[in-house]
Amino acid sequence: MDHTEFAVSPFIVATETDGGLVLLCVVPGKRPTDAQLLRNRQYFVYDACYCQLYHLPHPGPQHEINGFSLAIMREPNKGTGTGNLRPHGQAEFGHFVVAAQAHLFWGKKSPQLCIYHSATKTWSKKPVVIDSSPQKHSTTKTFTIGGPKGTVAWVDLWRNIIFCDVLAGRPTLSCLNLPPPLRPRPNVGAGNPRSHRNIAVLGNTIKYVEMLPHPDRSSSTPPSHRWEVVAWSIQKANRSWPEDWHTEGNLDSTHIKVDSGTTAATLPTLSTLHVGLPTLSLQNDAIFHFLAKIDYRQSEHTTWVLAVDMQTKTITQAAEFRAERTLGLAWGFDASSISAYLQTAPGN
Repeated sequence: MDHTEFAVSPFIVATETDGGLVLLCVVPGKRPTDAQLLRNRQYFVYDACYCQLYHLPHPGPQHEINGFSLAIMREPNKGTGTGNLRPHGQAEFGHFVVAAQAHLFWGKKSPQLCIYHSATKTWSKKPVVIDSSPQKHSTTKTFTIGGPKGTVAWVDLWRNIIFCDVLAGRPTLSCLNLPPPLRPRPNVGAGNPRSHRNIAVLGNTIKYVEMLPHPDRSSSTPPSHRWEVVAWSIQKANRSWPEDWHTEGNLDSTHIKVDSGTTAATLPTLSTLHVGLPTLSLQNDAIFHFLAKIDYRQSEHTTWVLAVDMQTKTITQAAEFRAERTLGLAWGFDASSISAYLQTAPGN
């Protein structure tokens, strides 16, 4: 298909924690509003272990889902609790599971999961047991923890994390509140939190980052923007004790240096840029990535992805790209471990 046949650009919905599985959404159509209707969305799974692309059967009206809650994982091997992985090139492919909240989930007495099993190539529903649930939760991001029970984490980046063992016989929910915000705000839940918050699971640790912008209220030209970042972590086994969150580092943009020997040396002055979309490095190091724009309200300017070392407080790299499809600071790039599965061509 030509790119003009898509209502919106194809996008990544979810990835497996180790990056081997990618769930993609494609919306054929002529208008961006076509993407708002579930019936127009087509889902594909790319398995990087076997270089296979699968087109999932449409969930249909009987399995209406909350798209923000979609997660993907390997089908655990029975008796081992490990993912069903096989060496590349072996004929038998590993099976996977796609799971999501039903469209009407919170507030229901008997909420249900919608689950797709690649082994049977069918969607099904499974009831969820809710002993207690948070007063407020709106899933804005999902990540997979996996394990024998197929644990999924649904994240409200304004408030909390809901854990659900989707492969258990009777899935139950548990809640973990996020760390206290850098600055309490009266209108929690307004706007897209992805502009200033992010979360990821790295090994046995869940890491969370929050960014607090300090807009320039003066009439200076050019304006001088300042922002702060704090990173938190918690062991993923601690699902209900918010006191176990601890800070891993913090950063004030006025203290950031630029490595003059890298691509970052060509950047405009950092204080003149609008910066957002904090993204954790999946290498489990001190690098954080940010989206930087001359003006976040416009799309004709150049955009950069900045790699910032939180320990040395240095911009180590800056990758430039055009910004036609990145209005605002909540979208622009995704982090993935899929590169670990890519095979380089001979001679490269």
